[in-house]
Amino acid sequence: MRKKIIAVCLAVMLACLLWLAKDRWSLPAAQETEHEGLRVGLSQAEPLTPWKTAQIKSFKEAARRRGAQLIYHAPEEESLEWQIEDIYGLLDAGIDYLILIPSARNGYDQVLLEARQRGVPVILAEQDVEMEPEYDREDYILGYVASDYYAEGELCADILARHFGIEPCHTMVIQGEKSSAMDWERYMGFMHGVREHSNLYVSKRVESSGNRLTAQKVTESVIADQDIDFNAVFAQSDEDGLGVLQALKLAGMEPGEDVVIVSIGGIQDVFKAIIAREYLATVKSSPEYGDAVFDIINRHQRGENPDRQTMVKHREYTMDNAEELFEDAY
Repeated sequence: MRKKIIAVCLAVMLACLLWLAKDRWSLPAAQETEHEGLRVGLSQAEPLTPWKTAQIKSFKEAARRRGAQLIYHAPEEESLEWQIEDIYGLLDAGIDYLILIPSARNGYDQVLLEARQRGVPVILAEQDVEMEPEYDREDYILGYVASDYYAEGELCADILARHFGIEPCHTMVIQGEKSSAMDWERYMGFMHGVREHSNLYVSKRVESSGNRLTAQKVTESVIADQDIDFNAVFAQSDEDGLGVLQALKLAGMEPGEDVVIVSIGGIQDVFKAIIAREYLATVKSSPEYGDAVFDIINRHQRGENPDRQTMVKHREYTMDNAEELFEDAY
């Protein structure tokens, strides 16, 4: 009888070991303190806009609250090449986890392979990456935190449809970079919303780069083309939207009356423009990523399998609530 009990126990233990072996990341033993002594690297190569600055601040505050050391280098160049070098530098510094905010969809295969070989789990934030077919992405990515970009774009279309009611809305779309999965999802979400509302039309589509000056210049070009008629603008970032606002003013048009603007972000300058009734609305894409990312690290440290994808919430702000909720802006 005793031999049977021992055999059963051994079988159960073997089954547990096999189950753990299925997990692509080795799971550490549970710790009493959340992240005490952990070294967490953060790599990003995007311009330090107000949104990006708020996002980085959220990582720093989440790390401080949980007793972790966040290692971050401000980008010297806005390029994939610089970011790859930055990631190798973080790995050489002996980090325990890497938070990666990709600046492109592709180009990270080798550095992700290096991180895995060194036993450093990687959490993607804001944007996803694509890998070559020979690599199983889930072998290299512990978790992914982002906003529902498609839903953000859809909501912008809904806001315009509600504002115009039965009147036609002829929209100029300020599209982001095609290489950005985030911008593409927002665009696709908006276009789906256009198809869902009979009063929405796209008059013109132009490209910008999340930059006020670029958006201002492309808008000036559209205004100069007398054949293009539009009474609304959808910009995929607040920075682009503010560039549009400036172009309208310089052209002698009345923002909020002749043309309404809706964009995605949630920065203070746009809230101020909404309160001044020069801007229709913004959909705040929250930069507060810190806690969501460190929750993934926390679960992994406790020996649990974290969710593969976590969504950060978004919310619309219009003339009805922007002044009351101004503190929500960043």
